[in-house]
Amino acid sequence: MCLATAYLNEGSEEPILRDIAYMRFNGDHVKMKTLFGEERVILGRVLEIDFSTSKIILDQYRASTIESNFSKEDKA
Repeated sequence: MCLATAYLNEGSEEPILRDIAYMRFNGDHVKMKTLFGEERVILGRVLEIDFSTSKIILDQYRASTIESNFSKEDKA
């Protein structure tokens, strides 16, 4: 099984999250969850998803990553 790896901006070599099993797009946020339960929300957008390499390229709107406990409506 190949799980996805997310990177900020094109050309970045350092991943921000590995083993991504779930993604959700909610307005200007990208929510990701790993196979191991780690959750991360990025304020930004998806630029590219390459299924052949399991690589996700994100464009972050702000310099900081938002660590989050997701709202009840997202868990439904």
